Amino acid sequence: MVAGNTQANGNLTGKFSFFEKLFMGIGFYAVTVIGVYGIYRESVAYGLIYTGFLVFGFLVLFGYGLCAHCPHPYKYSDCLFPPFGQLFTKMYKFRPEPATIIDKIAFFVIMGGIVVIPQYWLFRDYALLAIFWIFCIPTCAGFLLFECRKCRNVSCPFNMAKEESANGA
Repeated sequence: MVAGNTQANGNLTGKFSFFEKLFMGIGFYAVTVIGVYGIYRESVAYGLIYTGFLVFGFLVLFGYGLCAHCPHPYKYSDCLFPPFGQLFTKMYKFRPEPATIIDKIAFFVIMGGIVVIPQYWLFRDYALLAIFWIFCIPTCAGFLLFECRKCRNVSCPFNMAKEESANGA
C-alpha cells in the first residue's frame, strides 16, 4: 500500500507542502464552520445535531474509516489536515489493508453530509450560501484535480494515483 520514495514512484508525495495544507485546510474548515454557523443562526437545536454529526463523523467515520488507512500520518508523520493526523495516530492503529465497503460508505456519508445538510439553512441567506460555495468548489476541485492524484492513501475512494505506483511497482 505504501510507496517507498517519491522520485521512484512518479508524482506521489510523502509530505504535503505548507501551501497545500493552508489551501486545503482553509477551504475544508471554512465550509464546515460556515455550515455550522448557517444552521445555528436559524436553529440552535439543529445546529447542535449537525455539530454532533460532524464530531462523530470526523472522529469515527473519517478517523477510523479513512484516516487509519492513510500512510501519511503513520509512515511520513504528515497530514493534509493538521492536527487530525496526529490525533488519529493516537486514537487508531494503522490499517494498511484496503478499506472495506463500510469504510467507504462512511466516508461518503460524512463528506456528503458536510456539504448537503447545511444547504436548507444556507438558502435562507444567499450571501452565506455564496461564501460557502466560494470555499467549497475550489477545495473540492483541489482535492480531485491535484491532491488525489498524488496521495498515497489508495484506500480512499477519491484516490486517483495509480495503485501500482503507490505500491512501488
